[in-house]
Amino acid sequence: MIRKLLLLGIWFPLVFILLIGNLVVLSSTVNASKTQSPLSNAPQQPSDFQISSSSQSPQVLGTHIIAADARSLLLTSFLRQHNSPMTPYAETIVQKADENGIDFRLVVAIAMCESNVGKRMPSKDSFNAWGISVYTGEKSGAKFKDWFHAIDWVSSYIKEKYYDRGIVDLKEIGAIYAPPSVANGYSWTNCVESFQKSIL
Repeated sequence: MIRKLLLLGIWFPLVFILLIGNLVVLSSTVNASKTQSPLSNAPQQPSDFQISSSSQSPQVLGTHIIAADARSLLLTSFLRQHNSPMTPYAETIVQKADENGIDFRLVVAIAMCESNVGKRMPSKDSFNAWGISVYTGEKSGAKFKDWFHAIDWVSSYIKEKYYDRGIVDLKEIGAIYAPPSVANGYSWTNCVESFQKSIL
């Protein structure tokens, strides 16, 4: 019994001394690495790794992910999966959605329902993947000079025609965008909504 008490009496102080010693060594190591770092004068930020898909839009990997980058990647994946000619413009779609305050998936989801994301348009040179000005029984519609122009125009159109007027519910948008679909159980709305959900 006396031997056990003696061991406990030695063990606790020994553990305490070792713990203090480890903390001192750790503290001095951290301080030494701070003084040796050439970036010690720079503001401290979380240590992330940065990659860039273009010189204008860095993507951050690590403890923080820039939301716009994640959204661009989601759209790129979706568009690539469907062999869309719009695939290289995923980042532009997100940028224009942010500029106009609209859901970043909406432009792509509408294009999916109207033209299989640009694969079945009135004409290949129209860049009109959204059925803009293609009315019932007609085979032609609006023409845009390129994908960038089309995405910019459509994003602004959705903002001005719907969002600015407080029309953000897909059923309400569908009733204006594709009126015949209302009689078909809101088929346009159901289509757009299902593809929006599949992008996440």
